[in-house]
Amino acid sequence: MQNIKIISQKLKTLNKKLYIVWGFCREKIMWLDNTWWDIDLVTDATPEEMKQVLKIVWDIWKKYWTCIVSEWDETFEITTFREDIGTINNRKPALVKFTKSLEKDSLRRDFTLNSIYFDLETETFIDPNWGIKDIKNWVIRFVWEPRDRLYEDSLRLLRFIRLKYKYNLKDADENCIKTLKNQVTLLEKLPVERLRQEFDKILLWNNNIKALQELKDIWFLKIFIPEVDILDTIPWNKWHLEWDVWIHTKMCISELNKIIENTQFTTNDKIILYYTILLHDIAKANTLTFDESWESHYFKHENLWAEIFKQHLSNRLNFTNNQKKEIYWLIKNHIKLFIIPEMKKLKARKFMMHSLFEKLLIVWDADNRWRIPVKEWKIEQLRNIYSDFKNILKHKKFLNGNDIMSRYPELEWRKIGERLIMLNDNILLED
Repeated sequence: MQNIKIISQKLKTLNKKLYIVWGFCREKIMWLDNTWWDIDLVTDATPEEMKQVLKIVWDIWKKYWTCIVSEWDETFEITTFREDIGTINNRKPALVKFTKSLEKDSLRRDFTLNSIYFDLETETFIDPNWGIKDIKNWVIRFVWEPRDRLYEDSLRLLRFIRLKYKYNLKDADENCIKTLKNQVTLLEKLPVERLRQEFDKILLWNNNIKALQELKDIWFLKIFIPEVDILDTIPWNKWHLEWDVWIHTKMCISELNKIIENTQFTTNDKIILYYTILLHDIAKANTLTFDESWESHYFKHENLWAEIFKQHLSNRLNFTNNQKKEIYWLIKNHIKLFIIPEMKKLKARKFMMHSLFEKLLIVWDADNRWRIPVKEWKIEQLRNIYSDFKNILKHKKFLNGNDIMSRYPELEWRKIGERLIMLNDNILLED
């Protein structure tokens, strides 16, 4: 914050002002004590004026009136007050026009809670669209007409849902859900990576269950992940409390929220776990059968899922190659975990040596907490087996190719690999 104040003082020498807008303001008003603030800076100074007193390391002002400013090795993005005119692909303004008016600048913003300005000089809020009142009433409201705001930038639809459930806000307009539903097809024009960025943020927040249900209600899932959307048409069986597979999926996500709440997983690790749970039962629509007593079954759904994921979902959802591999392995093996106690020792130990095995335990735990009867003992059994194996593994030293070549110099190249596998398997079997 100190460097931002220095920038403000430098602009003051030109009789110009610097303001903070966006996340900093709304969370400051909500009394949220964050160590990192979502800070956006705006000013009534033009880029040419900024260049007179600030160190500009990059500017994109000709198109968006924005400069990247450096101050004591810290960089900030500063945008001149502007008006956005028209739209390109319902995402970016067709024309950007400079204005000296803070009020006009505020009218281009998405929600009233994002159109509050913090004056760095006076340390007061400027609120041209009554955003503070909405925050205090725990309401989320578009700046002016929702349909127009969404037409200008359709990504605001996902941002609306994300912020609504991040802060547990209410809709200001009783027809808001209807409006979102009518405009959701605009998102089809956007690149998948932009949709994923917003959708990932929704998944990562603890209120993700309600947000996912609203995304289903406005037909977002029907358009972009139809395999998930139809899960509410797939019945569950007597081994589960849930009425259908969609309810089960939401319950699993809820359990995953609890399991990883206090873990040190990276953001990417969490994304992999959430998508694994979200998608883990989509093949049950294709494998649903009934026996003579009309009990439902989904035999080998995990294997069919793997093929559905590989052929359709992995590219459509824009996963990285690493994410594809991890999600694929986790879901393909999420049933296999159940039979570890009955596996042969070598097979079980090789399985537990997989780099994703700890994630698999989490997936299995989240997937099975609502079974009838609850098998809490089973996850404890699996964790104990894995813990005991890790302790054994600490004291093992496996051989490499050089070891084999020095011990058996007469072996041909192919035989070296075979001997290496055989000897390391023997080492792995030792207790």
